[in-house]
Amino acid sequence: MPEAEILSIPFAQSPYPMWVYDRETRAFLAVNDAAVEAYGFSREEFLKMTLLNIRPVEDIPEFLRLTDNPRPMGQSTAERWRHKTKDGTIVPVIITSWELTYRGRPAELVLARREASRRARGAKTSG
Repeated sequence: MPEAEILSIPFAQSPYPMWVYDRETRAFLAVNDAAVEAYGFSREEFLKMTLLNIRPVEDIPEFLRLTDNPRPMGQSTAERWRHKTKDGTIVPVIITSWELTYRGRPAELVLARREASRRARGAKTSG
């Protein structure tokens, strides 16, 4: 997926939080306005963070265990995780993601939707 498409209107104006992260460092590379609004971090704060910063501390070991191994290329759908907002609120989310190359780096484009159910645990594989 070309970079120009990633930062185009569907990404920028999506009502769902979306971001691109570096698959090796887990650093945020780009975030949309919905992510800024939903998580409470400014764009500048996000771009200084990694995916670990939006995880509850108790979920980090499992997240690292599941994401240290490469997964098959292509779209990954309906993965359940828990995310933490700037104010510390824990929210269950369903993740859809796509692997891509962004600025020459292996990356992933993520779309996060709040889970309708308040059950915050489930199958986890990416995020």
